[in-house]
Amino acid sequence: MGAAAHLGIKPGEYDKMIATLIPHYSDLIDAAAAAVGVVARTAPAVVDLGTGSGTLAQRILRVRPKARLIGIDADGAMLATASRRLRGNIQTIEANFERTRIPRCDVVSASFSLHHIPTGRRKAAIYKHCFQSLRPGGMFVSADCYLASSAILRKHNREAWLNHLQRTYTRKKAENFLRTWAKEDVYFTLDREIELLKEAGFGVEVTWRNDSFAVLVGLK
Repeated sequence: MGAAAHLGIKPGEYDKMIATLIPHYSDLIDAAAAAVGVVARTAPAVVDLGTGSGTLAQRILRVRPKARLIGIDADGAMLATASRRLRGNIQTIEANFERTRIPRCDVVSASFSLHHIPTGRRKAAIYKHCFQSLRPGGMFVSADCYLASSAILRKHNREAWLNHLQRTYTRKKAENFLRTWAKEDVYFTLDREIELLKEAGFGVEVTWRNDSFAVLVGLK
């Protein structure tokens, strides 16, 4: 299921709506792109997993204008949106990124796409696939929701998410969003995600974090 269908909206509505749903969204995307700006070579080949409307790919292009972008997504309508957004400066592959070959590259990026992978075994497999697809010196970067290890912090962070949603929606609707997403989205703790990346061979850094949201960087 594509990002727009997952949220029950049309592809053209995604960019307008996503910031009302995800706390710190713009800061997260900027931080992920900034990590690419620090680590990646001048003209990297970038593969964006679950590229959606192309928001992260566009931000990466701002910090690395010579980047060659490849977006993989199962939702053709979202890929068309990304292509328009980037004025054709992205090669698109309509496929499930778990089931297709990741082209040889310098950067593998993702934003709010890997939490659709439901098991640790499958998450480990995609991280290994990413590691194998990267050239030496390459990097993996992901902006997503990563749970705290302690129950008290998880409760606090969930309430912070609800408070963000209530800037736009009622409390009832905000709670319904989280319940509905929980049927499809699987969030691991930050510690577990770091373990899985290290097991795949990466050196791991957390370059940005606020509440349940973080940017993870894996270095090859």
